[in-house]
Amino acid sequence: MPAALLAEADALHATGELRAAASAYIAYLDRVPADAKAWRRYADCQRAAGDLPAALLLYRQAERLAPRDPLVARRLAEALAELGRAEEAAALLAATPGAAAATPPGVMLFDVSDLLDYFRACRTPTGIQRVQLNILREILAAPGEALVAACAYHLDSASWKLVPSALFLRLAALSRTSSAMEEPDWQQALAAIAEAVRHAAPCRFAPGASLVNLGSSWWQPDYMRRVAELKRLHSIRYIPFLYDCIPLLQPQHCAAALVDEFARWFAQLCLLADAVVVISDSTRRDFERLRATVLPGIAIPTFTLPLDADDGSAAAAGAEAPGTPSAPPAATPPAPPTATRPYILFVATIEGRKNHLMVFRAWQRLLRLHGAEAIPELVCVGKRGWLAEPALELLAADDALQGHVRLLHGVPDDALAGLYRGCEFTLFNSFYEGWGLPVTESFAFGKVALVADNSSLPEAGAGGAVFFATDDVPDLAAKLEAMLFQPSFRAAAEARLRAEVRLRPWSALASQLAGHVAAAAGMAPPARRLALRPGEVLDFRTLTGPAPRLAMAAAELVREGDNWMPLENWGCWCRPGRISLRLPLAEMAGTAPLRVIVQFVAPPAPWRIGLRAGPAGGITRPFGFIEGVPRQVVFCAMEVPGDAWPEVLVEIDAPEAVPLANITPGDTREVGCGVLSVMVSRTDDFAARLDYLEQRSLHSFARV
Repeated sequence: MPAALLAEADALHATGELRAAASAYIAYLDRVPADAKAWRRYADCQRAAGDLPAALLLYRQAERLAPRDPLVARRLAEALAELGRAEEAAALLAATPGAAAATPPGVMLFDVSDLLDYFRACRTPTGIQRVQLNILREILAAPGEALVAACAYHLDSASWKLVPSALFLRLAALSRTSSAMEEPDWQQALAAIAEAVRHAAPCRFAPGASLVNLGSSWWQPDYMRRVAELKRLHSIRYIPFLYDCIPLLQPQHCAAALVDEFARWFAQLCLLADAVVVISDSTRRDFERLRATVLPGIAIPTFTLPLDADDGSAAAAGAEAPGTPSAPPAATPPAPPTATRPYILFVATIEGRKNHLMVFRAWQRLLRLHGAEAIPELVCVGKRGWLAEPALELLAADDALQGHVRLLHGVPDDALAGLYRGCEFTLFNSFYEGWGLPVTESFAFGKVALVADNSSLPEAGAGGAVFFATDDVPDLAAKLEAMLFQPSFRAAAEARLRAEVRLRPWSALASQLAGHVAAAAGMAPPARRLALRPGEVLDFRTLTGPAPRLAMAAAELVREGDNWMPLENWGCWCRPGRISLRLPLAEMAGTAPLRVIVQFVAPPAPWRIGLRAGPAGGITRPFGFIEGVPRQVVFCAMEVPGDAWPEVLVEIDAPEAVPLANITPGDTREVGCGVLSVMVSRTDDFAARLDYLEQRSLHSFARV
């Protein structure tokens, strides 16, 4: 009798008679209540009928009866995801061996790795961090919206881990209230999120999931190589934010190391991004022009998300987004500069690109022409950055200027809101920007902004800014005089701001971003972007800028496995064990075998290394082993079938651990071998092979 009831229920379910099937499942389960599979089928029926809450309860019952059943876990996770509870779904699947991927198709995972790293060293967010926090606060605190969760790359386990939303939102709320790193609440919040990430199971991504990076990742070691691995193994979509291309366009205003790092990252982005989100039309034009130099003829879908957001009302009221955990007030928020003296507000990192030097010179000019009593104070909010010395030296050398300029740093958002409310108007100067967030913040508080007329600033300042010519002290001074001494000029500017500027809540930007990500997920991936030409040499070392080029990314992205160490300026060490090179090839005419030549540097001890190569679909031949003396440079040649195109896989086995302290005292790393370069050619291309070996073997070789 029970078996007949179950067969009837399954048959009704299969034909779509869901109400009758549900009744039959109930009748069966009254007699056999311990059948976990039947509870799961009954839940499937309710889910198909559209009753997700009921299905969720029924899947939970099946889970209690069969806690290790991966199919039950997968169906339960799918129901959670459909209810907008993607984080719970991912956590469940990550903890269930044999279950499906931890992220359901279509889920958006927002990578907060760089933000968590930033908070370990600094509590007060600057431009990029402010954008991330505001968007993520809206996305993560809005129940029932798109399937979203936060994640972070965990370096120790070389994997992405889910970040609990409640802990992240708590940290975000605390970052607004104080700059004090030592406060117990802040330290506890940091420790809690670090502990949660450390003990979380690695994410397992489903095809169709999107990894969205709202921050900066060019400084994170091995990050882009791991993104490439995710794309290859799980067919995810990688969608980074691009705030600006300043290190490539204005390298004179950036540290040399930043320029090099950014150039390499930009080249990798061009190879990996399925779509790019930019923050202005100016940045979009810059990206497309630079991308064409790296990948001519290959377009990458690009979406613009203007940062025209109103954060003023929330900051002024001390309010948080709905669902955001509350944070305690700052212990000692900075007071306004003075109780009675007027001031102009300039919010920007004190660095050469922001051109404080020009602004200080304009203040000197005003003081000479109008006297100290007529000129308001200039309040500069921002930490000290790169190439700040000329401006600071001018300030230190002029007593009158010192009396009219105040420098503040470590100002939390709540205190910054007070500074915006109390100023006469704001000023924002820069040689180049991706958007100009302080301009928009000024508008949010109803304050006119004096703004330099370059890059994206005309977009950010449209309608509410008074523009001055870039790096033109007389023009800035003239516009300041008009705002200070011509009431009709200032009144007209303020009226124009009220009439023409319409800012959006951050929730609108978050929704627009979700739409961009969903649109990108529905597009075909960009064309194949990396293919080694016959005879092309791939260097395994960090290459320098300032111009991005494909070679900067290639060696980073063809390396596979956990035993690779980061690229260095000479080459790349690997740890003991097995590593791989996946070499994408341009089509090679004919069926003649291919020759792969790998250039090694031996560890500082006698060594033995195994190698083999073959089609990427699988290598059937055994390893061949070579051995030699310490620190020897070795070329190893292998032949693979001519039909190995489009990819050749090279596997290297370096089983012996050798301490690098033998070379560099104090270096605690242990290595198996070092890789310097690789080249693939047709076996009959003797010129390419000879050219490669000559250049690599002869220290003074040159071609004229």
